[in-house]
Amino acid sequence: MTSTSYSPRSPFLHTAIYCRGKKGLQHCPIPYLTHGSLAFQVQSCSNTAKFLAHRVGGAENVIFPDDETTFEQLHARINRTIEILESLEENSMDGAETKEIILQTGMGNFQFTGQDYVTMFVIPNFHFHLSTGYCLLRSMGVDVGALDYMKDVFHKVEE
Repeated sequence: MTSTSYSPRSPFLHTAIYCRGKKGLQHCPIPYLTHGSLAFQVQSCSNTAKFLAHRVGGAENVIFPDDETTFEQLHARINRTIEILESLEENSMDGAETKEIILQTGMGNFQFTGQDYVTMFVIPNFHFHLSTGYCLLRSMGVDVGALDYMKDVFHKVEE
């Protein structure tokens, strides 16, 4: 996609995945992990990012089994997801705005253009699961907030 489009190597994606893994998971009580709530949110963010890399960026379709039961396994998944994102060329999405993307789900198959897939599915879906994970962590008293994953978005202007 053009330079004005979303990049799969965005520092935001890396930071969001990394922060949840490093700051949040170490404080999460085991029942939330083994119950599946937090693990599912991490898996969903990971899947959304790596499928973006595959469907739009042309990366190999790497399948993770979604069976993590420990913090160490979730950390490893986060690291593998970041490696997939970092493996993409900076311009891997250039020209993909009109590329046909078919999203296969249990509810049926859905067709998008590359641009619509990124803006109408990937970004909202990623944020939904990221926000849900943050809500779970905050409800357990973990001190995480928006600036934990948006720290690379803000560039202070010196006056």
